[in-house]
Amino acid sequence: MAANNAVLNRLEQKGAEADQVIEYLKQQVALLKEKAILQASLREEKKLRVENAKLKKEIEGLKQELIQAEIRNGVKHIPLSSSGTISTASFSEDLPQSIPVTSSSGPKDEIKGGSEEKKKKEKAEKKGEKKEKKQQPPAAGSDDSRPMDVSRLDLRVGCIITAKNHPDADSLYVEEVDVGEANPRTVVSGLVKHVPLEQMQKRMVILLCNLKPAKMRGVVSQAMVMCASSPEKVEILAPPRGAVPGERITFEGFSGEPDKELNPKKKIWEQIQPDLHTNDQCIATYKGVPFEVKGKGVCRAQTMASSGIK
Repeated sequence: MAANNAVLNRLEQKGAEADQVIEYLKQQVALLKEKAILQASLREEKKLRVENAKLKKEIEGLKQELIQAEIRNGVKHIPLSSSGTISTASFSEDLPQSIPVTSSSGPKDEIKGGSEEKKKKEKAEKKGEKKEKKQQPPAAGSDDSRPMDVSRLDLRVGCIITAKNHPDADSLYVEEVDVGEANPRTVVSGLVKHVPLEQMQKRMVILLCNLKPAKMRGVVSQAMVMCASSPEKVEILAPPRGAVPGERITFEGFSGEPDKELNPKKKIWEQIQPDLHTNDQCIATYKGVPFEVKGKGVCRAQTMASSGIK
């Protein structure tokens, strides 16, 4: 019985010691938590200080940019010295430099300074608005907003009514061409070395009709005859049978009205022309899409396959 009591006493003692250990551990855990929270707070504070310094630097930079912009626009600035006096450097012609003007001259100066700040802000806002207007995209209907593709070209079926040698150039023909308008167009073509004069008469052709008229050895040319071309050979493109003068050449997937006149400064023709070719069946194409007269068929060269077109 005495032995059992001794065992119980030891167990109670051990239990009390265990409770003390548990309480100590709880205290340590609480201390660790507080320490972790403190460290996190310190890290956050450090991070905020870094961000604050960065923002201050950015604000100072923006202020300097604003000051420089206003100086360029003719606004005079009166820099404040660290002692609170206003520098009179910018007024050296009117006031002696030895007389400092303090900033504690009363509410009038404060009102004046506030109005100057307001004017600065208004000028900066107006300048920003002007910059935004300059950066606005072109209007939807303007030439700059249109895609640079074959839909910009006014390609039509034409019929050469007459053709003759140019009076002042051995390598040029002068043609009168019906393009479906009230009067025929005069066209100058450098085809003398490639097409006999008799084959030019009453011939159906494809014409680019919205190039800016250009004088060629004294004769104004109002369109261009489209041809398959290589360094060795040139062939006039032919419209499909049944096509009549004035019918438009169309391209599937490239809809839209052509420009009234191609602007030479924008080099529109020069950018589109490299994608004009005949395919392996001599069919004239733009990026692989055939020159087509709706309901009549496609345009083609006689024999020249895989050649450029111009």
